[in-house]
Amino acid sequence: MCRITGGLDFSNNHFSPEVLTAMRDSLIAGGPDNGDLLIDGNMGLAHRRLSIIDLSAAANQPMVSDDWVISYNGEIYNFMDIRNQLMESGYSFSTKSDTEVIIKAIDHWGKDAVNRFRGMFAFALWNKVEKRLLLCRDRLGVKPLYWYFHDDLFLFASEIKAFHQHPSFNKSLDLSGLPHFLQKGYFHSDECIYKYVKKVPPGSFLEINASKEIAISSYWNPKDIYRHSLTDKRSEDEITEELEHILTESFKLRMVADVEVGVFLSGGIDSSLVTALLQKENTASLRTFTIGFHDKMFNEAEVAAEVAKQLGTNHSALYCSEEEFKQVIPELPEIYDEPFADSSAIPTYLVSKLARGNVKVALSGDGGDELFGGYSKYKFARLSAKLLSIPLTARKILYEMSYLVSPDTLESLSTRFKLSSYSQVGSKYLKFQQTLLSKDLDDFFDKSSSYMKDTAIKKLTGITRPELNGKEVETRYNLVSYLGMKDMLSYLPGDILTKVDRASMHVALESREPFLDPKVIAFAFTIPDHLKINERGESKYLLRKILGKYISPDLINRPKQGFTPPIAKWLRGFLKEELIVMENDPAFFELFQLNQEYYKQILRSFLAGEHKYNPHFIWFIYCLYKWYKRWI
Repeated sequence: MCRITGGLDFSNNHFSPEVLTAMRDSLIAGGPDNGDLLIDGNMGLAHRRLSIIDLSAAANQPMVSDDWVISYNGEIYNFMDIRNQLMESGYSFSTKSDTEVIIKAIDHWGKDAVNRFRGMFAFALWNKVEKRLLLCRDRLGVKPLYWYFHDDLFLFASEIKAFHQHPSFNKSLDLSGLPHFLQKGYFHSDECIYKYVKKVPPGSFLEINASKEIAISSYWNPKDIYRHSLTDKRSEDEITEELEHILTESFKLRMVADVEVGVFLSGGIDSSLVTALLQKENTASLRTFTIGFHDKMFNEAEVAAEVAKQLGTNHSALYCSEEEFKQVIPELPEIYDEPFADSSAIPTYLVSKLARGNVKVALSGDGGDELFGGYSKYKFARLSAKLLSIPLTARKILYEMSYLVSPDTLESLSTRFKLSSYSQVGSKYLKFQQTLLSKDLDDFFDKSSSYMKDTAIKKLTGITRPELNGKEVETRYNLVSYLGMKDMLSYLPGDILTKVDRASMHVALESREPFLDPKVIAFAFTIPDHLKINERGESKYLLRKILGKYISPDLINRPKQGFTPPIAKWLRGFLKEELIVMENDPAFFELFQLNQEYYKQILRSFLAGEHKYNPHFIWFIYCLYKWYKRWI
């Protein structure tokens, strides 16, 4: 696990070593163990290393092998199998690293080699003879890879902050993606805040040659896996047995390392299952880590501790005070150098910091929700046909009436009297209000993930979001898989994976996602809907069934809690003064072309205790402001 950067300066026949060094060392937090660079005329490659596999200096990067030079971030978990195949074909190796395996696999099989890789990766390969640069990003975008091209300067990096070290970096903004950010809290994988910066798409290659020609090609897409999957017709027990076998193999594969590996254990189904299946394979106790809240409404640490006790892990928990959360907030723009506003980034950073004090690698449960029907919006989407059958005029009346109910009151009553199996009912209710005006299933699904209605976003930004293309996937068999596939194209790489990668790498911790193995994904898409969300509305049914073999039922049959701090309380409390300063900063509103007076109305309504607007929307704009103060 590392950080990479470099580029091609077509205006100069020599890439500046001073600039390349500065770009490299801006990424030192994610690669503190070693740093090096290589310059070949107008091409520069640089690397910051976090040593996980083959800890020797021989595995440092950039690494040269025959015609190729590589700078690589990530892990190929099955590299030993690939290495053995290459040795049978006559290749020899001077290191025990997966880095050398990538170079020689590409040399032997060309770009098709990437289909053999099971892992997370972003790499840059330079062909010294052909003067051609090849960038590649893993299937789902676990590892980040940005690129910049303007005025004959091509740059790439794991994080945008490296670009700021180049004196020719043009920081002009692109505001077209701002509506998506203000509704979702992250920039879509197709968008970036900077005009000349883009992301290498997940599952894709980018090539640039000496003629400055850029070609982007896809080698893997969850949409294709979904479209070509056939529903498994076997019995429930047969499917369950094979799923446990596939998950166990994938989870064990993620234990490959020359350093100790731990697990993030939140107490939820996914992380508990990762821990359970790995602990059954190990005689020694796994190291597990969790963060606790003193506010019981948001706390799962007690459940995580009981799961750890039943499974026999070596468990560590840290209960964080509000003051500790306060200390993280000013760091967020440095950790996330593009606007990012998922508030669960704060506890994610803190649990990463806790884990890093004990291990260098930690496994997470990310991807389980998308693959096995974990989100409540999937359940509601299955009922969308009934909602959409109601005439729009009637739904508009229901929409207006919905504002008579206070989300805070609903949250309080639900918690006090256990009226719902869901946590964070208030926030979900505010999203549900928007779905009442949906045009079709895809619009329903989009609105169920949005924190602000389209009309308000247009009034604030002046930009109308483009219409959704509901015909993008013609068939929608296995609806839960279809919705999971949609999240794997947007929410997973844009939010979840971004959140975990930046938070963990900022403390030099490698985070691995064992659910996101291509074999697990392919099998999950064949599982029928009723084995993901059963007739009783129980989510992740098969995962719960497997987990039930290892821990008691009372730890399994609980509502999904999430990792979300009490944002509304913070915004009306210790962040209130900053919000007032922000609303009176005309330069901020002018730069982002936001309607300042309209925002003041929204903020004053919120601070007065009214419930017209989701507090997370206020948080999104606050995070944009903090990013602006750091990077502009």
